[in-house]
Amino acid sequence: MDNNHKLVSISAIGLDSPGLVSKITTKIFELGGNIIDVEEYCRRDLFSIFLIIDFSAATNSIDEITATLKAIEDETGLKVSIGTHGEEEISHIDEKNLHVVTILGVDQPGIIAKVSTFFHRYNINIQDCKMIARGKFFSMEMIVDTNKMVVETRLSRKEAIENMKDELKNLCTRINQSVVIQSENIYKRAKKLIVFDVESTLIQISSLKNLLKKIEGKVKSTESTFQFFDNTTVEMQSLIENIRTLKGMHRSELEKFSDILQLNPGTLELIRILKSMGFKIALLSSGFNFVIKNLFEAAGVDYAFSNTLRVDENGILTGELEEPVITSTTKNEILEFIMNLENVNRDQVIAVGDGSTSSHFITNSGLSIAFKSDEQGIKTDGIFSSDQITNLLYCLGIPKTELDKYIKKDHE
Repeated sequence: MDNNHKLVSISAIGLDSPGLVSKITTKIFELGGNIIDVEEYCRRDLFSIFLIIDFSAATNSIDEITATLKAIEDETGLKVSIGTHGEEEISHIDEKNLHVVTILGVDQPGIIAKVSTFFHRYNINIQDCKMIARGKFFSMEMIVDTNKMVVETRLSRKEAIENMKDELKNLCTRINQSVVIQSENIYKRAKKLIVFDVESTLIQISSLKNLLKKIEGKVKSTESTFQFFDNTTVEMQSLIENIRTLKGMHRSELEKFSDILQLNPGTLELIRILKSMGFKIALLSSGFNFVIKNLFEAAGVDYAFSNTLRVDENGILTGELEEPVITSTTKNEILEFIMNLENVNRDQVIAVGDGSTSSHFITNSGLSIAFKSDEQGIKTDGIFSSDQITNLLYCLGIPKTELDKYIKKDHE
């Protein structure tokens, strides 16, 4: 046959029934074809298959081959489309730059239309699209190819992709959806360690503000330069830097405030499920260890780093912290320490913070997520708009059927 068109593509779609794959592939074998690529799906009684076949060793003409393959329609009831290609045409198909895009949030009309129109504007091809969760909560996963993406002349390709990611995050924020964008090669690498910046992700901001106000009330009577800000992460950092203002206070006066703090919805459930999946969990906090211990003692996390107040033999605070002191600038060192202990590389780490500069350590991970970020100061792979921290489960690349088993088991 003509070796310039030795490759044939077949796509077939229709109602599912037993034996369809067997009938199609047997016909190809009888014609002397070798299947070099195949994708087959079956959902809700609908069947679809796509194949690329090398017929360079076949003795029949290309017209005879395509006619025989087209006859599969009569035998199976499927709608069959056939194309012939040169080897160079097919080789270009493999040149892809794939990204996995996960959209999460409360369901509403138009989500898929708006996101797909966004990709069309950039000339980004959607390779695959599937629902992960249905109902009131919506979750969708897309695999997109940016290989032929429109790139402005003033930008490098890397810069153009980063700009596209930022625009997609802005779009999803406007429609109240969370989004995570990962390069497919990193997405496919097994994640082993998940790290949370505690104050910015797991604790309710309102309760953290209440705690800081209580502490403020305790230090107001002292001669202190301690200041409170609108940003609770900044406040916590300021408290650590001005720990001397607590000197002379009895430890129990602070410990009684720990009941004020409340976790974000689903926090302990998420940790339990992640642990049951085999993930190592690390908590990094600039807060005090008695608070973290009270909140997460029952969760069974693997690592929990926070600050320990130094006290004398009578339980009186000395105005100093035990080493090591955990601040926004030292969290990256701690993450490196944990990674070395667990013998994992950055691509195997998921890190969640608020996306501000104080959680900059999360950028040194395979998957970085900004949780309920008011104003992002760092680049992250994704943003979570809602307070449902359990949305993280839908970004792990775990099939929904398997994920449902873990969730169901945790609820039993």
